[in-house]
Amino acid sequence: MTATRIWRPVNLPAAGSRTDDIWFADALNGWAVNSDGLILRTADGGDAWTRQAHLAESYLRCVSFAGRDIGWVGALSGPNRLYATRNGGLDWSAVTSLPSGAPGRICGVCAVDEQTVFASGTNYPNEDAAILRSRDAGQTWQVLDVPGAALLVDIFFESPQRGWVVGGVDNVRHPDRAPVRADIVPGVFHTDDGGETWTNLVQSNAAAGEFPRGEWGWKFQKLNDRVLFVSCENFLDGAILRSDDGGLTWSRLRVNDSQRNSNLEGIGFLDEQHGWIGGWGDRMFVGGFTSVTEDGGKNWQAANDVGFRLNRFRFIGSPPAIAYASGDTVYKYSDEPVAPSIAAIAATSRRETIGENEVVLETVVPVGCKLFQVRVWERFGREVAMLADERNPQAGPRNLLWDFSDRTGARQPPGGFIVRFTCDDESTSQLIYRERRK
Repeated sequence: MTATRIWRPVNLPAAGSRTDDIWFADALNGWAVNSDGLILRTADGGDAWTRQAHLAESYLRCVSFAGRDIGWVGALSGPNRLYATRNGGLDWSAVTSLPSGAPGRICGVCAVDEQTVFASGTNYPNEDAAILRSRDAGQTWQVLDVPGAALLVDIFFESPQRGWVVGGVDNVRHPDRAPVRADIVPGVFHTDDGGETWTNLVQSNAAAGEFPRGEWGWKFQKLNDRVLFVSCENFLDGAILRSDDGGLTWSRLRVNDSQRNSNLEGIGFLDEQHGWIGGWGDRMFVGGFTSVTEDGGKNWQAANDVGFRLNRFRFIGSPPAIAYASGDTVYKYSDEPVAPSIAAIAATSRRETIGENEVVLETVVPVGCKLFQVRVWERFGREVAMLADERNPQAGPRNLLWDFSDRTGARQPPGGFIVRFTCDDESTSQLIYRERRK
């Protein structure tokens, strides 16, 4: 009798917003970073997790390891953009030697080997996009320019010389203003010389008008030497990019399932025909849908039982025997039995607050708390507000009113936000939505 592989949540409590990234050195040893500012590790395939670091001021986005010891975590905001470990995450230290011109936000990181690491950013089109490279285990860094890139997100190198980075290109080039997301079309950039020069592999697609504006590449997957995939983030229309000739030519394939899955991020193909796509699900970052294809991306169906708010897939083995995906929690694809108590975790821990002109955030300050802070980030990682910053706060229930204004007093547009409540060395987060006026 052949065992059936299915997706199930592992034994990791769901993050208030999302576990943005995971990395597995093998089937058992892995790391995760989440919206509560935590770096977590498992040594048994997800059954048990250990907290390795709590970075309350940082919005963590990405993680990569070279083996089990040398690892890197990238952040979108906070006091530092990169963190490093030399001992499997027992100790993490801030990288403070980044040169001038380094991207202000790190969206992707790839540890090629113990000496070589690349990092990419930013995910804001009005900020300078670039790539960081170190060839001496992080002692020194170089800034690499990617001509034409308006934003850079995911990065993957299969060797110190050969790699890809995905993001977006400004398709408007307005002379009197910086580019905005509505100007952007996908970019898939490739290098064979360690990042010294780059080629946009989908430039001809963009020139032919095949890409809608307001869409950019988010995640990259190299399935084999021929087949490459890119997920496209687009608030209104879900799609992926696929190449069957190693990147020479590309096709844009719409995600045409009945739930109209869009605002896509995580992509993972088990083989050339069978794959999944997930993300925020819609323009308000609410749905968190997942879709599945059995014909290589031509047609899609709803597959929300796979996971919620998925941002990353990782596959173990060739062909893959086990897979992991990160969303609100971490999900595992295997033939292991499903534990009902674990399977209920993701469904029972989703907290959301919705308002049109203001929201009231309810929390409880614990007895003995010495530092109470409440921060708000917008969906792409920019910190917009600090709602509380108190030493020795009064314990008890607390209601915080937020009128969607940032630090300058400017009202934020409708959409989703992440709020993080921190008491000393503990944090929890939740999603806030500003509704559009009916």
